[in-house]
Amino acid sequence: MKKTILTFGLNSGVISSALMAGTMPFVHRIGNDKALILGYTSIVLSFLLVFFGIRAYRDNEAGGHISFAKRLASESASP
Repeated sequence: MKKTILTFGLNSGVISSALMAGTMPFVHRIGNDKALILGYTSIVLSFLLVFFGIRAYRDNEAGGHISFAKRLASESASP
């Protein structure tokens, strides 16, 4: 599970950071409206990677299904 979390979490962070770093020098040229669109696009891309990470965990490690209550109980029980 930790490998899945690190893989998809780090990829999500890299995409967010790259889009932010790539657009910051050009904010004064593109204007606020287009900067907002780029910002929300980067948020959606990051959340898509979270979705794909949960799906990969479900398919590869959880046997095809995930119960939220069962998963929450196992995480809160472990240190």
